[in-house]
Amino acid sequence: MVKSRLLPLLILVLLSQEIWAQVGPNRYIVYFSDKDNTPYSVDQPAEYLSDRAIQRRASQGIAINETDLPVDPNYVQMVRDLGDVEVLAQLKWFNAILIKTFDPAVLQGISELESVDRLEVSIAFSGHSELETQPVRSRSQKSDEDYGPSLNQIEMLNGLGLHEDGFMGQGMWIAVLDAGFRHMNTAAVFEDFWANDRLIGKVNFVDQNTTVFTRSNHGTQVISTMAGFQQDSLIGTAPESNYLICITEDVDQERRVEEAYWVAAAAFADSVGVDIINTSLGYTTFDVVDENYTYADLDGQTTLITRGSDMAASKGMLIVTSAGNNGDDPWFFIGAPADGDSVLAIGSVDPDGLVSSFSSRGPSFDGRVKPNVMAQGRDAVFTDLGEGISQGNGTSFASPILAGMAACLWQEHPNATAWQVHQAIEMSAHLYDMPNDSMGYGIPNFEMARALLQPTKTEDHTRSVRSFQVFPNPMLGNDLEWISPFAEGAEIEISIRDITGREIVRQIAASQTRQMLSLPESLTSGIYLITLSDGDTQFVSRVLKR
Repeated sequence: MVKSRLLPLLILVLLSQEIWAQVGPNRYIVYFSDKDNTPYSVDQPAEYLSDRAIQRRASQGIAINETDLPVDPNYVQMVRDLGDVEVLAQLKWFNAILIKTFDPAVLQGISELESVDRLEVSIAFSGHSELETQPVRSRSQKSDEDYGPSLNQIEMLNGLGLHEDGFMGQGMWIAVLDAGFRHMNTAAVFEDFWANDRLIGKVNFVDQNTTVFTRSNHGTQVISTMAGFQQDSLIGTAPESNYLICITEDVDQERRVEEAYWVAAAAFADSVGVDIINTSLGYTTFDVVDENYTYADLDGQTTLITRGSDMAASKGMLIVTSAGNNGDDPWFFIGAPADGDSVLAIGSVDPDGLVSSFSSRGPSFDGRVKPNVMAQGRDAVFTDLGEGISQGNGTSFASPILAGMAACLWQEHPNATAWQVHQAIEMSAHLYDMPNDSMGYGIPNFEMARALLQPTKTEDHTRSVRSFQVFPNPMLGNDLEWISPFAEGAEIEISIRDITGREIVRQIAASQTRQMLSLPESLTSGIYLITLSDGDTQFVSRVLKR
């Protein structure tokens, strides 16, 4: 059951979902022209957003606007009144509804409504790069009495420190949009999950009900890498977070309509107050060749699911998605929504940190770094749907492993914005200064990300974080130099921290065009973070001391 506090929002979503253009036989997307006469108002957001959703926006300085308003119910009723038509979902972010009808007269009637901007039909079939795991060879895994074989996928991200300091995702809400959660209600790794009532809600957007323990076990495997907790076997990256689980992928019919279901689910997740959305799905080539996406479509602004993902990010949520498993195929690029400019797309590495051959490659068509960062996706550990655990391959697992660690990071820094968390994860990665098309910015170091976010504990939520370059890097002595990003003479604060966040140097100085700094001679070898701030804008650089 969806918890009672979510029922009004759930009813609103299931009865009037918001969506994009058409996506299957006899399914159409109706775009409306306006929201001018809607009974909802941006001044009364509690009618369509939860208190938590409103607070998320307020804490990040995000204004509630017209895209947050539900589709005008009068417009929806006008469509229903035309005859044999079923409203499958609503996409308020795009002021549209998804309908199903077999009656040409209904379509003609819709096209004649003054409130309708356009009617789109796109009978297409979608392929997902994530729904099957590849067989893996047997190998010995580093073990631990608590984490068991799942230790490596957290240790690789240098995430154990967050767990050891008590940040296990408590108070964070994560939505998992996937193909199904079969056996999640019975698998052993979720005993702690159910015992502590960590389910926020469950919605099946494909069948328009709340039956989610069906269809596919893919979502169960995915969420287990975050929410699972079984001593000496599998401890997820965010085992104490709360979760919303949604079915958006129609594994039976493989249509592009799944993108519309996804956008509806993302809007619902936003409305109930979710912090992070994980999507281990991707769209590239389809069963109908004429409907395939081209590389040019992966420009961050073409596909519905990508536009929906960026819209979700604009509401203050962190959007994490798998890069795709097409690295070994003729089509080796990332898919949608991994191409989104506000999406954190996750590629796969093996247990030793080497890129997996199957992991989809970048860049996006418009030349942006993709994938953004990497996590373990080969020999990843997840539930076997029964009493134990399994191992398998796919960026499907790399994505939630990373998303769970992001939840723990954000829990420690609750005043950070979603975008600051996104930036800190990227900037902590080992290839940040030299990204490539296979690994993007590389493997994140969450201890470094913690240090990067440390200065953001402020009431000024408009502060931005940028990078700058220091010389020489690596440094052999103790002297550093940089071209100041601030106006000459401006008062700035210079801070030096190690990767644990311990501050070594703090001083106030007047900005100079060419600025120099001598570090303490006692400085040991390692990675250090240099932060420059004028109180509004923050610049961060990493330097290696040899």
